[in-house]
Amino acid sequence: MVDFMKLSRMKSKIFLLIAGIFVALLIIFMLQGCHRDDVQPMQMVTGGDLEAGTSLPIGWYYDNGQNNYSVAWTEDEAASPKRSLKISTQTSSTNFAFWGLSMNTNIPVGKDVTLRVKIKGNLIGSGVSLAVRGDDTDRPQGSAEQFKSTQGNISITGNVDWREYNVKLEKVGANIKSLTVYLVYLQNTTGDAYFDDVSLTY
Repeated sequence: MVDFMKLSRMKSKIFLLIAGIFVALLIIFMLQGCHRDDVQPMQMVTGGDLEAGTSLPIGWYYDNGQNNYSVAWTEDEAASPKRSLKISTQTSSTNFAFWGLSMNTNIPVGKDVTLRVKIKGNLIGSGVSLAVRGDDTDRPQGSAEQFKSTQGNISITGNVDWREYNVKLEKVGANIKSLTVYLVYLQNTTGDAYFDDVSLTY
């Protein structure tokens, strides 16, 4: 004879077990989702594709090495969609040139920041480099409190076809009020260099 009370209690236990497993899986899923969101890189550069602006892309400035270099926001070449930043010369110089972008809001104190840039070039000599600078002022001024460059660590010269390069500045200091990225055309170099798809993430 079937013991309906016992069967009912067994069904209740099975139901509670299944419900418990479901809740546990749901919690694990939610925690994993939160973890994925936490590790998504946060982007500091807006308009990194270098398409928006009037005479220059928004926020960017440059130094042409005392007029020894041609510096342009150009449609000659692009990784995406149609514009990039260009520096070129046919005469080697002891000066250098650069494009720069400074940011002084939402500085990620205590975090590593990574600059990524796509580069195309036909270069002879020292080539180009990427750099990230941290200052305790709203704009770069005097000596940098923090600085990291690819120069001396990664050689970016010769024939390069839209390859991505990166440099990391570790643990932004509590005193840092601005971060500046530089796309540098080094001394003793000739040829054309193009930069596109710029990002600074943490």
